Amino acid sequence: MVIEFVHPLMRRLSSWLLVVVVMVVVSCSDDDERLEPVPYQVLESIVRTDQITFDEALQGALQELEVSEEEIEPYRKAVELGQLRSRVYKAHIVTYHTTDPSGQPTVASGVVYYPKSGKPKGVIETLSFNKEKFTCPSKQIANFDLLQGMAGYIVIVADQIGCGATEAMVPAYMYFDNVAKVSADLRQAATELVRNVYGRSMPSWTLLSGYSWGASEAWALARYYHFHPELGVKPSQVWIGGGAYNPLEVMKEQLRTLYTDYVFIPNGIYSVNHYDQLGLNLREMFRGPLSEHYEEWCTGDVSIGELTRRLGTDISQYLNMDFFDDANADYQRLCSTVSRLAIPNDWIPSCPVRIYHASTDTFVPISSANVLVEYLQSVGADVDYQIVEGGHPECGMTFVSDLIQYLYK
Repeated sequence: MVIEFVHPLMRRLSSWLLVVVVMVVVSCSDDDERLEPVPYQVLESIVRTDQITFDEALQGALQELEVSEEEIEPYRKAVELGQLRSRVYKAHIVTYHTTDPSGQPTVASGVVYYPKSGKPKGVIETLSFNKEKFTCPSKQIANFDLLQGMAGYIVIVADQIGCGATEAMVPAYMYFDNVAKVSADLRQAATELVRNVYGRSMPSWTLLSGYSWGASEAWALARYYHFHPELGVKPSQVWIGGGAYNPLEVMKEQLRTLYTDYVFIPNGIYSVNHYDQLGLNLREMFRGPLSEHYEEWCTGDVSIGELTRRLGTDISQYLNMDFFDDANADYQRLCSTVSRLAIPNDWIPSCPVRIYHASTDTFVPISSANVLVEYLQSVGADVDYQIVEGGHPECGMTFVSDLIQYLYK
């Protein structure tokens, strides 16, 4: 799905006309709340608005997860999908002002989903695990992220740097502070959209969610809101699962075992080498076909699943293990950079936190969750830790099943 972005000059000329038209439409509804429109500060443009049904969101989610509807049957629990077929949402693909990992201003993109019927029950900010350029949220709006909130919530999901409007840029893997800033800026843009398009104020309470790579990012966003109370956003709950909260420890564990079902180390190295300007010789660091194709394969044009199929699960077949030696100064510089990017355990969440991880996770070792849970328990945080029997995909199914069951009550 190709996004055609509105020319900035045309947007400026037409923005107030759009607001006037929108307010006329909103005035025809039966709702009591009628806020006056305001000039956009963060929102750049509403690129396109589509209508999407629950069935479309479900099929998109199954496609993302590479499973069939029959396979999710054991995880449905109390959620009766048959009662949800009539759900309809408006999907607003937007561009907005934010910054890249280097702190430079940029215009990024994301999606703001709004329930077509009735007053929203609240807000869900979900951090997508999908970091592929061709299937990021704004290009595949029927997806796993929307499915979580189709119980009547406003759902906000950013493409993140390297996808959507910024797809010409290198994906910012592991730059959690930037991910949090990009996500928080989208929420501000969504606040402007909801006011101008629907005449409503955005609820201050928000539920943060994310699985796999999105879990680490959702956790970073929760911390960001904690340290930026001036934004007025109050997380009500945090649901995260299967996350790599300390990427260095995850990387070292995979290097120790030389095995992973999720080839991510090359992408992460490519990203930090670019944004931190480490000057590493990737052609020598990588082995086999990866050493010739890393410019194509590690920048979001190839999915992680496809990259894993191409390279296999034996890390020593695509990484030069001589580089990953503690005596190597370049390896130490890489470790220092990745360590700096870890999400600090320097705060205490004021809302309940639910953490999921698979007992035999071959994507992200369970030690990643154990360390975070131990910290939260030591500071008296309200944390519920669910260790799910099975692997990363099975845990993901349980995570989303429990979350949907909770939200759809």
